[in-house]
Amino acid sequence: AMLGYVPSFARNHRRPRRGSVASSTLIRWGGIAAVVAGVMLVVLDLLSLLVFGFGQRVGEGFVPLGLWIRSTIAPVAGALLLLGLLGLYARQSEATGVPGLISFLITFVGTVLAQSFLLADLLANLGWALFGVSCLRARVYPRVASTLLIIGAVGTGVASALPRGEPGSVLMYAVIGADIILNAAIAWLGFNLFAKTRG
Repeated sequence: AMLGYVPSFARNHRRPRRGSVASSTLIRWGGIAAVVAGVMLVVLDLLSLLVFGFGQRVGEGFVPLGLWIRSTIAPVAGALLLLGLLGLYARQSEATGVPGLISFLITFVGTVLAQSFLLADLLANLGWALFGVSCLRARVYPRVASTLLIIGAVGTGVASALPRGEPGSVLMYAVIGADIILNAAIAWLGFNLFAKTRG
């Protein structure tokens, strides 16, 4: 009689389907997307610094090339940034609860619309700052990286909201510097997500 008995856990256990991808693997690839996006955005920041920050003699010769590189890299970096944000949120979604979900939605919508509307750019920076706060509360990612995310997002948002100065002004350096901190923090969080998640 015992030969026909199948334990309940064996009956309920489902093997992964062939060709399916585990959710942990998708989250891990989200980490890679965040790393690549962060690095690409830092490169764009440094390119802007080269074109507009180091004097007209250096900048004028790089303007056409710089604009071409930016128009090529920026859309790819933006798409990867959204994928990375999905992975970063998925790993800590249970720990952050409703506040984490709200910060994720603000960041996602703001990032999607940031290419078209100035106010959406401010919304994206607000979202990244709130997302950094949720990261600190969840204690899933390194505290230093989460803190830098908040500093970079707040700094970029405040500096961008001020009247734009001339190329080479202190305000321009402040915007680029804060944005570098923000994007470097995103890359750091993505690397941590990739390194700590096992597929």
